Amino acid sequence: MNKPKLLLLDADVIVFAHELDLWEKIKNAYEVHVPSTVVEIEVKFFTSKDGGRRIDLQAEVASGQIKRMEATASEIAEAFSNFEPSFLAALHDGEKEAIAILVAQSSPDLVFCTGDVIAIQSAGMLGLSGKCISFEELLEKAGLLKGVGRLRPSLNRVTHETHSQKGKQRRLTGECFKKPLF
Repeated sequence: MNKPKLLLLDADVIVFAHELDLWEKIKNAYEVHVPSTVVEIEVKFFTSKDGGRRIDLQAEVASGQIKRMEATASEIAEAFSNFEPSFLAALHDGEKEAIAILVAQSSPDLVFCTGDVIAIQSAGMLGLSGKCISFEELLEKAGLLKGVGRLRPSLNRVTHETHSQKGKQRRLTGECFKKPLF
């Protein structure tokens, strides 16, 4: 049986999974895909609070534990070509790459997980809300939520849904777009 695919976008989701000691369990529950920018740059300098643990996603890619995905510069530019520069400035490079991957991919089982509200809104603005999941829902579907305790608000289902709806609303009204879509 194939594991469902999961794109862990934001470095903060990966860092939080490490801090909760759930990273290995998440990799066992899902086929984890990570944007190249997150693998090579965004989590590279994370060190645990005790200073003893680092995240080395490149080693996990090399050993086949996770898969690295990459969007081309033109795919990223195309995905966000109609976004207002002031809105786009709040989106980190790893988030841009992950969303561009979702836009370019035809895989129906590739899912986007982030704790960044601007990234969640951006996905909604691009009509990708159905391809997004909160960290809380990710843990719940894998049977890992019990005993986790309270998550940061940006990682819970309610916040995710609120910002997904805001993105959908912006899509309809044209807010934060250079030209309205409708």
